[in-house]
This record gives sequence, structure tokens and C-alpha cells, in this order.
Amino acid sequence: MKFSYKYIIVGAGSAGCVLANKLSENPDNSVLLIEAGPLDKSSSIKMPLAASTLFKHKKYGWCYETEPERNLNNRTINWPRGKTLGGSSSINGMLYIRGQAEDYQIWKEAGNDGWGYRDLMKYFLSLENNQNYEDQYHGNFGPLWVETYQPILDASKKFLNACDEFGLKRNNDFNGEEQEGFGRYQVNIKNGNRFSAADAFLKPILKRPNLDLITNTLVEKIIITNKKVIGVKAKNKKGSKVIGCSGEVTLSGGSINSPQILMLSGIGPKKHLDDLKIPLVKNLAGVGKNLQDHLTVNVSYRINRLKTFSELMKPLGMIKNLYEFFIQQKGLMTYPASDIGVFFKTNSEQETPNAQIHFAPGAGKYNKNGAMKPSSGITASVCNLRPESRGHIELVSSNPDDAPKIYANYLSKEIDLKHMVQGVNKVREIFQTPSMQQLDATETQPGIKYNTDLAIQEFIKNESLSVYHPVGTCKMGKGNECVVGDDLKVKGIQGLRVADASIFPSIISGNTNATCNVIGAKCADLILKN
Repeated sequence: MKFSYKYIIVGAGSAGCVLANKLSENPDNSVLLIEAGPLDKSSSIKMPLAASTLFKHKKYGWCYETEPERNLNNRTINWPRGKTLGGSSSINGMLYIRGQAEDYQIWKEAGNDGWGYRDLMKYFLSLENNQNYEDQYHGNFGPLWVETYQPILDASKKFLNACDEFGLKRNNDFNGEEQEGFGRYQVNIKNGNRFSAADAFLKPILKRPNLDLITNTLVEKIIITNKKVIGVKAKNKKGSKVIGCSGEVTLSGGSINSPQILMLSGIGPKKHLDDLKIPLVKNLAGVGKNLQDHLTVNVSYRINRLKTFSELMKPLGMIKNLYEFFIQQKGLMTYPASDIGVFFKTNSEQETPNAQIHFAPGAGKYNKNGAMKPSSGITASVCNLRPESRGHIELVSSNPDDAPKIYANYLSKEIDLKHMVQGVNKVREIFQTPSMQQLDATETQPGIKYNTDLAIQEFIKNESLSVYHPVGTCKMGKGNECVVGDDLKVKGIQGLRVADASIFPSIISGNTNATCNVIGAKCADLILKN
């Protein structure tokens, strides 16, 4: 490792891996990528169905939790974030969703030139290697493997039939002309294995002589002199050191770590930094604010005529499926978090779908260790795609080892709860179709005693969970509450950008990982065109 680099990237996640790839293409650019976690060598990372076992894995994750959520009956909510090569793409559900064109139009209309859907489409296309579609909506030669997951279990196929019987529109491509409808999810799974951002963008180029990667290294702060970045201070088991930067530093730590590092470096709300005795470098009130996330709730049914994960994962079944995975890369261990999806409108006032279903042919609850404890049944988890509630992140102290406080502030807007109740009611209606009734489907969660909207509200407050899509804490835009401009430069600081989900002005209508890849590619273009 050198003492100084032209470019330093903090965080080897969904955006950081792409950024490192693009910036190091030119051999004249010296690039350093710093990752707080270890190499992604666990078999649980490669095995799709093992994703939930990593949610509270201290070696590969940050193991965050929110503060008690006032509108969720004071429950703390698990917020897993990846801490390894690939970041959260190494522990996520592997679903490839871009959101709706209208989401990015909102970004553009907020003053972010170059961030509309048509502007970003070239990045989606250039990064994608789609195995199923060759059309104007998909790329076939990029590094990121995308394929449509083919359901293995009959329960999933029955749910597709149920959606059809209910009158929903069949949609074979949620990333095509429109999102609305039901169908199979596209996933980042290749040959039965997870295909993370590290697999796609980083590992193929690690031998470039102008790219250095250091792992198990925590960036404590950005070093700034006269409002100009000159390096970073980082520490590992060997101690702390300052690494110089002659060009630019980009934070790609995600929606929790990027604002944390900014505030530790003296960039953030003045009063908050003063209270913690952190010397103020730049008063930016929006750092850590504008936090948004998708909240979901599981609607589960027990079925009697088909086997689900629980029955197929009994001791002998588990051995059989592990054998199939490790020897043939096939079987139930290749399942993503969800195989069937639905995007729908909760009411007639919506111009585009505002709710999403993640269906899986299994049921269960997370235990205290964050792993899923399976039970017999199938689950349709439903979430409100465009919540109006906003939360924030704040530091506990000036110590970079102290996890920040997360206030998601779920359901602080009454409309969010209304949409979730409507979503639960819609799921229940789908389960009343002939295909589901033929399976003797019996509702186990919430259960028939929850038979009014008021009762469903209480169920949501007691049982809802994060979909793990935190965004917005370093908001992009032109207003006073914005942290970066549409060039991703931190306002008032030379040589510093942010490129990850924290720059979302507003949350998109779906899973966020694919957009983070695009943010990394777009940021590289912005830097190289400087």
C-alpha cells in the first residue's frame, strides 16, 4: 500500500465496487478501496438461502438496530448492513429491481440534472448481463449477472395462479416497460450462488497494479484542510494512520456509515457536533436527516396439501439440500429471499403501484440471533413503497467505534399506516382465490381475530419489519437540507463526494441494490469528466 493515492473510496459495497472498477480502468489513476470488514469467504454468503443467518453476524455485518420506534409499540427494529466485500449485496435477498421511471423523474424535477430515468438507463444497461431478455430495457454484456428465478416449489406456482385468478396483470419483467403486475423476480444468482457487487465488479480486477484493497480497516474521519480533503484517517489491528489523497475521496459506506463519517469529520448539523465537541468544519444541517426505509409485514398461511421449506428442511431433507447445493449448485439452498413478486396499487388514487409483495414458499420468525426460525406455511410480505415518514441518524459520541443512533420514525405519517392496512387486506383477498383454497390455506399471521382495520393497524405495529432499504441521509439536491449536489460533491468541501443509497432524495419503488450499482457508475463518470 502506498502513502498517497489519487482516489480513495471508503466502502467496498454495491456502489464502491463499481466505482473502484471504473476509476482504476485508467492505469494512471492510483486507487485505494478501504473496507471495514473482512473478505467475503463465508459459504453462507455464497449460499442464497443462508442470507438471514448473516443478519446479526458480527464478522460480516454491522448488526445495527433502530432506537425504540414510537409508532411500532416501542420495538427496536433489526437493520442488517453488510460489512465485507460487496457490502449489503453480500447479505441481501439478491432481488434485481430498478424501481419505476417516475421515481427518477421526481429526482430530476427536484433539480438533479442527469438523474432522470432515461439518463440512468444507459448505466443500468451497461452494468447488466441479463440471461432472459434481449430488448431495449436490458443489457446483455455487462459484469452483473441477472436471471429470472425459476420457482422450485409448487406452492410458489400456486401463488402465481392465485394472483391470476384475483385479476392481477401478469408481468414477466418488473424492469421492463412497466412495473405493475405479478411474476417471477429477477435475481443476482449465478450457477446457484449469490453474485454480489464484489463478484461482478471487484474480484475480476483486483490484480490491477494501480488498485489497492485493504480490508478490516475502519475509516475514522476525513482529513480536511481549508475546506479541502487531503486524506483519510483509518485504523486496523496495526493501529491508526493517515493516508493522503491528491484527488478525491468518495464515501460509499451506505446510509448509516457515510453520514456517520461526515459528522465525525466535522461536517454536519452544527449544534449536534458542538454537543459532542467535534470541531465544526462545515455546517450542513441535512447530514443524517431525510432517512427513509421500506416497512413490511408478513401475512402467513399454513397449507396442508403441499410441502413448504419447513417440511423439506427436516434433518434428512437439510442434508439432501446441502448436498445438492455444494455438489450441484441446485436445490432449495439456491432460493433468494423471495421468488414471486407483485407490484400493485392499494387504492384507485394511485397513478403507479405503491405496494410490493415478496412471496416465499416458507414461513417463520426471526430469533434473537437474527436467523429465521422456520414454521410450516407460506408467506406474502407486503410493504408500502413510497412512505412519507422521515427519520434521522445521529452520533452517540466522537468515537468512530460507537454505532450511531437510528431513528427510522416509521409510520409517523398516518397515510403510511393506511397504505399498509390496505396492502394487508389485498394480500388476504389473494389468499381467498380458488388456487389457495384448494390447498386448505389457513391464516396463521395475523389470524382471523384481526378482522377490522383497527385490529390490522395493531398487528402492523406489533409485527412489521424493515425490508432493509435505508436511504436518503446525505440527500442529493439544491435545497438547504441537501448534502450533495447532482455532481455528488459534498457542499462546501473540495475533493469529497458521496456515492451510495444515502444520496437518494426520495426512496424508489422497490429494492434498492441495483440503483446503488448505478450510482457507483455514474459517480465514476462525474469524477473522470472533472
